[in-house]
Amino acid sequence: MERGDSVSAVLLELKGVTKQYPGVKALDDVSLKIRAGEVHALVGENGAGKSTLIKILAGIVQPDAGVIIFDGKQYGSLNPALAKKLGISVIYQDLSLFPNLSVAENIAMGEDESRAFRLAGRKRMREKAEQALAMLGIELDLGALVGELSVGKQQLVAIARALVGDCKLLIMDEPTSSLSRKEVDSLYNIVMKLKQSGITVLFIGHKFDAIYRFCDTAT
Repeated sequence: MERGDSVSAVLLELKGVTKQYPGVKALDDVSLKIRAGEVHALVGENGAGKSTLIKILAGIVQPDAGVIIFDGKQYGSLNPALAKKLGISVIYQDLSLFPNLSVAENIAMGEDESRAFRLAGRKRMREKAEQALAMLGIELDLGALVGELSVGKQQLVAIARALVGDCKLLIMDEPTSSLSRKEVDSLYNIVMKLKQSGITVLFIGHKFDAIYRFCDTAT
């Protein structure tokens, strides 16, 4: 599936990416192109290799073969620090937030998770959080504990955290799976704002109503 009038430059290209686990070939000679500024759906049944592909792009898993071309530069594999430096952010299904910390604290961790608890003061933390939320056009209580928020609002916190760094590619793993209809509508508006700001979104999903609504291209 593909739609849209303009043709953008390719931001991410995979060529011949393969990953073998004992007794299972998770990825077999996978090739994929994602254009800058599009919302691109990656669709597949359970066991198709979607999670492995996400982990390779996040630098958590290294492929056995193939190349990753990101923003015009070629890599045999990535590591988490390099993926973050390149501007690749992942929002997993579990959101990977800290429920006992505030909205501001969770968002600010997106700047540099290695020094998340050594941030230079609460003023800077709040400023970073406010900037990220302003980019999304939303308001959240920065002092609220994340564990007390709805799933939809927690997802907004996760998106804002991803934007604290210089995000170029945002990978969203099954983002609508636990949301109400109203929360899906809110997420749609956020994804469209990300697209308008030039951020590319890789949308992992299996609900075709959401895919047809959110995405420009599907693989």
